Amino acid sequence: MRCSHIPKWTKHLTPGSVAFYGAAGYTALKPYLISDVEMLPSHSHAVKFFMLPHIFNLHSLSALALGAILGSFYNVLIYRLPQGTLWSSMRSHCPHCNALIPFWLNIPVVSWLLIRGKAVCCKKPISIQYPLVEIITALGTVAIYHYEPFLGQPSNISWSVSFDGTSFIRFLHIYIFASILWVSSIIDLHHKIIPNELSLGMIALSPLWMLVHPELRLVWSDALLGIFIGGGLPYSIAWLYWIIRKRHGLGMGDVKLLAGIGGWWGYQAILPTLLTASVTGSIVGLSLIALQRKLDMKREIPFGPFLALGALIYVFSQQNIIDLLFFNHSA
Repeated sequence: MRCSHIPKWTKHLTPGSVAFYGAAGYTALKPYLISDVEMLPSHSHAVKFFMLPHIFNLHSLSALALGAILGSFYNVLIYRLPQGTLWSSMRSHCPHCNALIPFWLNIPVVSWLLIRGKAVCCKKPISIQYPLVEIITALGTVAIYHYEPFLGQPSNISWSVSFDGTSFIRFLHIYIFASILWVSSIIDLHHKIIPNELSLGMIALSPLWMLVHPELRLVWSDALLGIFIGGGLPYSIAWLYWIIRKRHGLGMGDVKLLAGIGGWWGYQAILPTLLTASVTGSIVGLSLIALQRKLDMKREIPFGPFLALGALIYVFSQQNIIDLLFFNHSA
């Protein structure tokens, strides 16, 4: 079936909207997905992503393995950054008794399952966070790769694959961004801090993407405005909250993180990110109050994970999320 027959409304689909519409949406799209996958419009990322034969291939398995390895490294960052021991020369060690962990017990996910979540050295429990971070990072790597693939499929007569440098830069831009947000969120949940190495690192790397990114290199002003608005707007809110309540309502880590988000995606990302973060944060906060049946207005809830969620929704949806929310499916 040729692409000219693909319904116009598919151009509004995003990974989130296809997931939202679920099996019924896939069934409706199936006639258009069986063939001519690569001929679909470039904006039909969601349609391509949910093609099962398109997902389960050598590229996906490679991305899955790489993601699991990187997830293991992210666990190191999550553990060491708050302690200030990131650059320590000490090898991986047991968090309970400090015994060195041999390399064969550092295999992502598999090692935790083999030792049944208990340290071999002291038999104390090892947090399930370790395999969860590795699994989610692995799945996220596959998802981002299929959102922005940079390797072509090998042909029937050759094992050679094509490499798209421009798509690779787009992939790195999204992947590094998502990785920083992921690590920052876990640390913020545990310690209610966002290390400067992550937030200020994002700001410092902003000019690099302005130089190499194919879509961003001509809009320096957007990135600079993003940094200033992303940092200035929440700082003003935090300052007003301090005047009114005489206590901190928004940490400086959140301010710097939002400035970094603005630096990577421009000032256009600030308000959607902040709005989504505020709504989701309010829902979670009110839900916690309802579950505990106790009104505690002084309860501190880390805001970094909600900023991360808002930023990622913006990145993967952008204008399409507005079309989805307001049912604006006009051609």
